[in-house]
Amino acid sequence: MRSVAFLLALASSAFAFTVSEPNNSTGWTTSGPNEVAWTTVSTDPANFTIVLNNQNIFPQTTQVLAALVDASLGKITVNPPSGGWKSGPGFRVNLVKDAQDLNSILAQSDMFTISTSTSSTFSTATGTGTVSAGTGSGTLTVPPSGTTGSTGTSGNTGNTGTDTTGALNPTGSDTSTTPNGASASMGMQAGLFAGVALLGAFLA
Repeated sequence: MRSVAFLLALASSAFAFTVSEPNNSTGWTTSGPNEVAWTTVSTDPANFTIVLNNQNIFPQTTQVLAALVDASLGKITVNPPSGGWKSGPGFRVNLVKDAQDLNSILAQSDMFTISTSTSSTFSTATGTGTVSAGTGSGTLTVPPSGTTGSTGTSGNTGNTGTDTTGALNPTGSDTSTTPNGASASMGMQAGLFAGVALLGAFLA
């Protein structure tokens, strides 16, 4: 009995790899790569293979995540396997001898959970600018339609104020005719001038 216990202790001390991450507290997420960390001693192999294992689901999962890992690194980031990370409990990370001998386990992590990531959220920028109309101090006055020009019988209708087009270009009757009295006076003067001219010609 003592010899069996001694052999088991000897076998467990042959390799001193210890997986510190992932563990049942930290776990992994389904978003992006995840980290594997370990400790080692000088008697451990120089490299190993990292395997993701879950014996608690159906079908059982055994996937090689990284081969020929340098043991002196202490930690490494592993990318998702083909098809991405599967979420759920019962996962373990095994450090094995090589990819051809997955059953030669050098160290094994605690059982942990791969959680569905909530970090890949998207935010939409919303503008807060305000578009405001101009508020000039001038007053726009629209005159009533149908404003008639001040002069002329058919002046144009005003649109933006009193239309003076009728005064400038009247189309009605001419109101600037000479009075009849002025015409008679001018005729008398012309006759007088003609008589004086004839008298001068006769005397000459």
